[in-house]
Amino acid sequence: MNTLIIGLIIVINFILESAVFPNFKIFGILPNTGLIIIVAIALLKGRKTGSIVGLIIGLLQDIIFSRVIGVNGFLYFFIGYFIGMAESKLSKDNILIPFIITLGSTIGYHAFYYLFMFFLNYSTNFPVFFKKVVLFEMIYNGIIAVFIYKWFSKIFVAPSAMFRRR
Repeated sequence: MNTLIIGLIIVINFILESAVFPNFKIFGILPNTGLIIIVAIALLKGRKTGSIVGLIIGLLQDIIFSRVIGVNGFLYFFIGYFIGMAESKLSKDNILIPFIITLGSTIGYHAFYYLFMFFLNYSTNFPVFFKKVVLFEMIYNGIIAVFIYKWFSKIFVAPSAMFRRR
């Protein structure tokens, strides 16, 4: 059942990301909902699910949006894997965790994406790009991540019952 739900989330996100979200730019910046979903699922479901979801979302983005196929798939795979490694060590109730991890993941994603594109001879002015895009996208992604994480935690985390002696 979880596989079906995750598959639907990926497909719906991909449709929204390509058709609806371009109309919701703030300061010309779009949220990276694929990255947000990978972070939330990796935090809730672990490294195996996080890495597989990252690979699928990344390859879909590469095929449709990117000049080079495989870079997003590779980066998202490792983001999902490394965040998923911390799944059992972090509190699923603390709402600051997805916010902070999404901020770090956004910076890491853009830094490594720039590095890959630099070595593939697609260069951009990274300091200007960082100031004008990455800083705003970090905040945008972080805020959205809080809501998506709350929603996903209702879907994927079974409520725990507290039993105690009387």
